[in-house]
Amino acid sequence: MSVDGGSKCTLTAINSTIANTGGEGYGSYAIGNVAEHFLGCTFDVGDYALIHWGASAHYGDSTAEAVANLNDLLKLGLTAAELKKLPERLTVIRAGRFMVLWYAAGSVTIDGGTRVRTGKTAFMCKAVAGSVTVDGSGGASITAGNGVIFQLMDTDRPSSVAVSGKPWKTETIGTYTEPTGSPTKSSTWDTTTAQATDARASFTDISLAGDFYNAVRGGGTANLQGQNLVLTFDHSAVEGVISATTVKHRVSTITSAEYRQISEVTNTPGAVVNNGVIVTLGSGSTWTVTGTSYISALTLASDATVQAPSGKTVTLVVDGTETAIKPGNSYTGALTLTVV
Repeated sequence: MSVDGGSKCTLTAINSTIANTGGEGYGSYAIGNVAEHFLGCTFDVGDYALIHWGASAHYGDSTAEAVANLNDLLKLGLTAAELKKLPERLTVIRAGRFMVLWYAAGSVTIDGGTRVRTGKTAFMCKAVAGSVTVDGSGGASITAGNGVIFQLMDTDRPSSVAVSGKPWKTETIGTYTEPTGSPTKSSTWDTTTAQATDARASFTDISLAGDFYNAVRGGGTANLQGQNLVLTFDHSAVEGVISATTVKHRVSTITSAEYRQISEVTNTPGAVVNNGVIVTLGSGSTWTVTGTSYISALTLASDATVQAPSGKTVTLVVDGTETAIKPGNSYTGALTLTVV
């Protein structure tokens, strides 16, 4: 299911199955300010459920209200009798590797009873202002096979050029080479305040088990001074590591021949450089810290909690000083949370 080469199109699938065979392939491709709607659908795909090049995508239930709204908006022509007969289903996404791969800014919304299960990282964002909003009040769930829910990192896609005489088509001819050494600290990038170019993830009424990482190097890498990962949890519980990090591929270079090495990385958490991690725990939210986490801002509602797994203790150090974690407080700077 793909929109490629159009502009401001709309793609809709209701109570449908989107699948591919052979262990590879994506479910949907979105480019050109397209709006994609998947209601009551089942995805069985080898690689990515969605490849995102600047669009919006919604995954939810095929409720009578949701389908009727699309019917009116898009003039689908469904009669009242047809709408009444349509079964109400939830969306199920089974992706062999990743749920979403962002190469350009755009949004993803997940709600209703949508169930997401991936073999690897759930949300993979390549240094762009990708955003995901998950409303778990209807039972939506996210399960990441490798334990990483959101990965923000620099692009590792080999470069491409336009094919002569075919401006809509590109050919991948370059080589991605893994950078070495430490990134240069930017003198202009603010890691403690959310900015329009940041990547964002917002979760409401959901329990999550998994990690969130920001590995963007910044300091001029790919002309990028920095990028923050902005995370908001409301009436939610998250158990895992939330941290700035560095990533390492299994190979040092990637060409078109090694395309399946794209996005395949391991993380080593480390202090924030240009890769801020801004965490807000809203009302009724809990973060259970399972390992050392390096972030740049932490805001807690008056009834929010930061805790360690049972039998352990979590400690917060702010700019080198051990600091008590108190509901209702905000902290900025070099924040390190450790569990002992």
